[in-house]
Amino acid sequence: MLWTEKYRPKTIDEIVGQPALVSDAKHWGEGMPNLLLYGPAGVGKTAFAGAVANMILGDAKAQNFFEINASDDRRLEVVRTTIKDIASSAKVGDVPHRIILLDEMDGMTPDAQNALKRMMERYSGNVRFIITCNHRHKIIYPLQSRCANYLLKPLSNEDILWVLKDILKKEHITSIDEEALGGFIYAVEGDLRRAITELQASISSKTPLSIQIERMHEPYEQLLDSILDKQYESALTQMHDLIYLSVDMKTICVCLHDVLLKRHLLEAPVKFKLLRVIGESEWRSSNMTPKVLCSWMIGQMI
Repeated sequence: MLWTEKYRPKTIDEIVGQPALVSDAKHWGEGMPNLLLYGPAGVGKTAFAGAVANMILGDAKAQNFFEINASDDRRLEVVRTTIKDIASSAKVGDVPHRIILLDEMDGMTPDAQNALKRMMERYSGNVRFIITCNHRHKIIYPLQSRCANYLLKPLSNEDILWVLKDILKKEHITSIDEEALGGFIYAVEGDLRRAITELQASISSKTPLSIQIERMHEPYEQLLDSILDKQYESALTQMHDLIYLSVDMKTICVCLHDVLLKRHLLEAPVKFKLLRVIGESEWRSSNMTPKVLCSWMIGQMI
């Protein structure tokens, strides 16, 4: 069984690294507002949605909690049929409302998002929505304003270390030393889901964590090679591919920074020009659209 599922939090108290969100959730009582949870991959957005559904719906969760991957079912027709049918149907059992999780909603079309806005108002007495996304700017403002917005930040290395050590203890695995685990955790950049997945893969395949880290850096090594070979179109495509895989720009910049520092034979003027561009791109990542920032970043490296 995948460890990400086996050790998925069941209660909000088991959510790690998001104290403000957990604290607020404890005060919602029997109900909650519509929620917009945004932030990089692997920080607990979907896990929190399931945990809060357990808290509010209890034994009736199976009949009243619905999960829709909005990046797959992104069409307007899905809102008009599937979501409308759920929102308008009577709740089952003694629960305050039904809950619909719209996962990865930054892939849903603007027309579908506009239709959802009206549905939120019409069925507010019967259903609450939890929207998750990596990039909040891809959610139309009228939806943002109808939700309590929470930014889920990458987990600290200390939080990830605590979770991984707890999993290893429960799995009765003692072959991983803490020093190797520390270097591995640094490489996952706050993505707990990735850390758990890569750790299980390493143990299952008997691959040392150091080799697992090299494999994690491989896309960024290839990206750097394209830049150094002046294959800028290819480099831009590689960056877009990473974004489509829900890798945020901050992670791209940090990983590219790490692999660049290891190129000891690279001439200093070239290395430090690239480091300057990567550093400024990381700083701009909180304010610029990822695809636009990719183009700006590659343009500055020419």
